[in-house]
Amino acid sequence: MQDSLTSVFVGRDAEVERVASLGRRAAVGEGTVVLVEGEPGIGKTALLDAAVASHAAGGLSVRRGAAKELQRQVPFAAVCSWLGSDRGSDPVRALLRSGDRVGDGAATHEFAITEAFLDLVDTWCAAGPVALVIDDAHWADRQSLTVLHRLTGVLNELPLLLILAARPLPRDTGFVALTAELVERRAPMLRLGALSEPASAELVRHMVGAIPGPGLMRQVVGAGGNPLYITELVASLMRDKAITVVADTADPVELADDERPSASLAGAIAQRLEFLSRSARQVLPMAAALGPTVYVAELAAVLDSPLLEIWNVVTEATDGGLLTRADSELVFRHDLIRQVLADQLPDSLRAGLLRRAGQILLATDAPIERIAYYLLAGEHELDKPTLDWLVTVADKLIVRAPEIAVPLLGRAADTADLGVRPILVRLHAQALLWNGRAAEAEALVRTALLNRPEDDIELRWLLMRACHARGDLREVVAVAEKALATSNLSVEDAGRFHGMSGLNNFFLGRFDAAEAAGAQALAIGDATDDPLATGYGLLTVGAVRYTHGYLDEALELSSRILAVFENGFGPDQFDPYVLYAHCLIELDRLADAEAVLHKAIGHNRRIHGVYLGANLVAKARLYALDGRWDDAIVECTSGQSVPDAFGYTPILHSLSALIGVHRGTFLPDPDTVPTPNDQLGSSGYGQFHPWVKALMLEARGEPRGALDLLVDAHQRLADGLTAPTLYYIFPDIARLAADVGDEDAARSVVAASAEQARRQPTAARTGTALLCRGVAERDPAVLRTAAADFRQAGRPLYEAQAHENAAVLFAADGRGSDARSALDAAVELYTGLGASWDTARAVARMRPYGIRRGVRGPRNRPKTGRAALTDTERKVAALVAEGFSNADIAAQMFLSRRTIQSHVSNIFAKLGVGSRRDIAATMSGG
Repeated sequence: MQDSLTSVFVGRDAEVERVASLGRRAAVGEGTVVLVEGEPGIGKTALLDAAVASHAAGGLSVRRGAAKELQRQVPFAAVCSWLGSDRGSDPVRALLRSGDRVGDGAATHEFAITEAFLDLVDTWCAAGPVALVIDDAHWADRQSLTVLHRLTGVLNELPLLLILAARPLPRDTGFVALTAELVERRAPMLRLGALSEPASAELVRHMVGAIPGPGLMRQVVGAGGNPLYITELVASLMRDKAITVVADTADPVELADDERPSASLAGAIAQRLEFLSRSARQVLPMAAALGPTVYVAELAAVLDSPLLEIWNVVTEATDGGLLTRADSELVFRHDLIRQVLADQLPDSLRAGLLRRAGQILLATDAPIERIAYYLLAGEHELDKPTLDWLVTVADKLIVRAPEIAVPLLGRAADTADLGVRPILVRLHAQALLWNGRAAEAEALVRTALLNRPEDDIELRWLLMRACHARGDLREVVAVAEKALATSNLSVEDAGRFHGMSGLNNFFLGRFDAAEAAGAQALAIGDATDDPLATGYGLLTVGAVRYTHGYLDEALELSSRILAVFENGFGPDQFDPYVLYAHCLIELDRLADAEAVLHKAIGHNRRIHGVYLGANLVAKARLYALDGRWDDAIVECTSGQSVPDAFGYTPILHSLSALIGVHRGTFLPDPDTVPTPNDQLGSSGYGQFHPWVKALMLEARGEPRGALDLLVDAHQRLADGLTAPTLYYIFPDIARLAADVGDEDAARSVVAASAEQARRQPTAARTGTALLCRGVAERDPAVLRTAAADFRQAGRPLYEAQAHENAAVLFAADGRGSDARSALDAAVELYTGLGASWDTARAVARMRPYGIRRGVRGPRNRPKTGRAALTDTERKVAALVAEGFSNADIAAQMFLSRRTIQSHVSNIFAKLGVGSRRDIAATMSGG
């Protein structure tokens, strides 16, 4: 007979070939990702073993890692398993060693590490095709999932195969989101099912060295085709000498009913334990009950046993194949084995062990997450010292492990005595908010308020936070006003309540009430040194100044917010970045704004912040303004999948459609564009929906209808939340008013743009005012100055529109050479943006004057082939051909990695190739 513990891989030839074929594609530059799914023990790891061997033989550099259950809270733990001893990973290691960050540093640090990982993968791929493998990906930490998500977006441009192996269940929300992304991208999925009966028979034959007979196969069939079940079952029969071989056929021996070995996996594992010492058989089930990782010192303390005795048991279990060493930790070889072992203990004993483990660790410096895990798993009532500890560490636990904090605090609040219950209820509500479960938090607080006096200020504060997170702004104001009307409110409490009331009044468009409340909050915060009152006051007053167009004032106020919260943000889910980023965009400091938005988005994702949608829309808007339309589309698409209590999703649809109209790729019925709602997101960008509809009407030959829509939007929205960005539509109003001869509309937009530029003379706002005036006064020289201002602001679409309008006026004045020069400048900019509809409109407007484009380039760029490449794409393609990675190219060209990725994708499409090697071959072909 063969060694019962020998691992045999059978019945997966098709799956192995599928993964091998993906490796061959990666070797020629066609990167992809594959998800291998299957229940525990079904053979995922064995398939990975075969795949790794195949890929290594095929010339791929293979880096294999795994995620671990107890490292789900360790940032980047899963992807760090790829690093090994590679010296090239030193930048990543240095960032990982640089310690914990607080405040605005946390999100930035995570972003830097993520970018470093992507750079490292780029470097690996530049040296040759790569296969990256993650086993047990369902246990991956949030930060590793972010890296994996980012990698899926660049795979088609790299010689990279990404293999993820995971169980179907359970899964956390992060991995579910990644899986959904893979489904959307139509990534290959391999779902390992049960082995067929012939494959099961082949596995048994390898184990016993003979053909399994019908009696043995009847027992094997009961294992459900799971290779681990089959292996453990047959191994137990072999150890018990319960299999006999006659004429090359293996069958069970005839045993009395009470001697027949168990056919269950539990029985199989239990029989394996019979070969261990008595102490090992006693200790291992208790170790299994404590979790998948064995901490020898903790186990000895929990069992009150000598450390050496426990170490001897662990050594014996490792030698026997029950435990294995993973990095520096000892873990059970398979979670199924651990679960069966743990199930051998009575529930009362398991609960007692977990309770004792939690109590012992309370007296140590163990991570609070692990202590909380034991307390939660113990399912017992917490005593007073434990409750006191929980109250003390709750704020940290909520931030570090909210998924543990929620049920633990909930159970503690349900069972605690009346003295400590109120604070536990408040902490439970706070944990729910940090988990993004605002509706549950609101219900919990409202129930608690039924049994609490009216003066429970902290509960009312949590109620306001919950309502705000759900987008119920009017209820926030109502709760705040009721609390402020009480006589027992402290000065500090009054400050933050005024601040929250002011902010929500601002979002409701009640600017006078907002500014008054914000000023009160700010005054109280400054007097009492209360950061929340100060922060909310600054945010409210700054938002009002921003909306009224006084950007320098708003920027100064928002920069003070960052200073107030430089040492952290406390338990409130406050966003200190959102106003600052919006101010920077409107002040034409787009690079600075992008950097702040990276921080803001990371911060909001980490804390389940309510302003994630606002920051994503701002980022998409920034990319649309500076001409990175592919990046804007990416942000619009990804932003539609995030929680949206404030109603930003319709705006993302409209912005994406707006870019489509300019590109000539989105021209359906105007009524099919999603209609905005009355929530904050739509109120803040109320011009986008009518703007899309207007341009679609113009494209259909209805300029009068288009102008009416835009004029109506201007009149309705001029004094509301849309005011700071309403001028985006002014150039189109000016052009359409000139085309249809509407002098009233022209005068209105000239006055409005001039007033906005007077309040804050940024290059973009000054350029807008000049464009509107130049069109109305038919002065092409003014339009040339407007184009220069737009160039300074970094807004190529508006620069092109200024040139286009100047060309029309030059042509009307008979200045053909100037008209042609202005037209060429406009078309060159439009072409760089891919704005084919704008190009066609500009050329059509010049046709009545007999003006054609000059000699700067072909009238229509070819759609395919090398001639179809833009100048930037030619530079990128040349660097790709020289073997540079995307990160290297981005650094050389001072562009973002994502922009380079978009260029590479466009190059693939235009050249009709599928790999970077093909680009090199095409570019070298002359």
